[in-house]
Amino acid sequence: MENKKKDPVNRFLSDARSRTQTHDIDMLIFGNEAADLDSVVSAIGLAWVLGNGKKPCAALPLIPIKRDDFRLKTESRWVLSQTGIDAENLFFLDDALPLDTLMSRVRGLALVDHNRLANGFSKYEEKVRLIMDHHEDLKLYPNALRRIEPVGSCATLVGEDLIHGRCGGAAGKIPGSLAALLLGAILIDTVNLDPSAGRATPRDHAVAGHLQAIAGLDTDSFYQGIRAAKSDIREMNTRDLLRRDCKTFQFNKVSCTVASVPLALEQWMVRDMGLANGIETYAGEVQADILMTMNTQRTPEFSRGIAVFCKSPVLFTTISAMLAFHLDLEIISPPQGFDCGDVHFFRQGNLSLSRKKLEPILDRYLSNLEQPY
Repeated sequence: MENKKKDPVNRFLSDARSRTQTHDIDMLIFGNEAADLDSVVSAIGLAWVLGNGKKPCAALPLIPIKRDDFRLKTESRWVLSQTGIDAENLFFLDDALPLDTLMSRVRGLALVDHNRLANGFSKYEEKVRLIMDHHEDLKLYPNALRRIEPVGSCATLVGEDLIHGRCGGAAGKIPGSLAALLLGAILIDTVNLDPSAGRATPRDHAVAGHLQAIAGLDTDSFYQGIRAAKSDIREMNTRDLLRRDCKTFQFNKVSCTVASVPLALEQWMVRDMGLANGIETYAGEVQADILMTMNTQRTPEFSRGIAVFCKSPVLFTTISAMLAFHLDLEIISPPQGFDCGDVHFFRQGNLSLSRKKLEPILDRYLSNLEQPY
């Protein structure tokens, strides 16, 4: 515990959190609503950059989920524990309630690992000052300073800022805990920098190498630990699995929620014979017109599946051909006694198409529909 208290990143986070009660915030930094590892550590890293720069500002990293829901972010919790960062020092969405009160004291917003506001922040678009992301640029918030570049991980962009001294210090001044946090995000986003995965760029390799030298970690064992933690879903029920890595997109008048789940659909259907009802219930809870689960399994070989629920059959008919074309779908036969309800279950032949790549396809298609359902 003493080492945690002495860690400069812990002190920075604790100070930033305590200041929110009495001081204005120059920059509120947050990642996407899934609050995955890349989003969490990129927000922390960029806050460090802005708070320790040549012209430091009052920067607060926000984790845009409720504190209790952080229990579902198993990979983030594991990396924090390994690097000595105390999750109690993080600032969560329910720490900011009422949100309007907090936002009245926020001068600017910085978005990391996404470039479209969600989770009730959309009405504050005039406050967006900075965007740092590696997804497709949706061309929003034209007055914001933007670094939206095709690297494997947003943490790579934050790491470049640190390494090149944009925070006002030399690379050797990067705390080991912060180097480890960013390294972990790069490794999990690029599948341990594996060339065959097609995610890592030379910039990811360069930043990861630099951070590894500071963190002093064995990248292979660190990656395997993160992957094991990310796949640890033993205590999660269907609702937990739907919430643990979930993003909602607004395409024109269509609300589309996509949950990433590290469990083969065939196994999930056997594990929960009420799965279809659980998906439909959760779609109603989040008021989604479309709810998809994008499932992955890595052993014995990598595979993908997708479950699709639409609140109207007409809407499913509208998008099904598009999904089949891009994802190369094959219907999964349900186990005996399994009721599919209005949920459609498929194996995904196009293994390269992840949620990150599906989002802009859905955006282009659904945003152009005049009457989707």
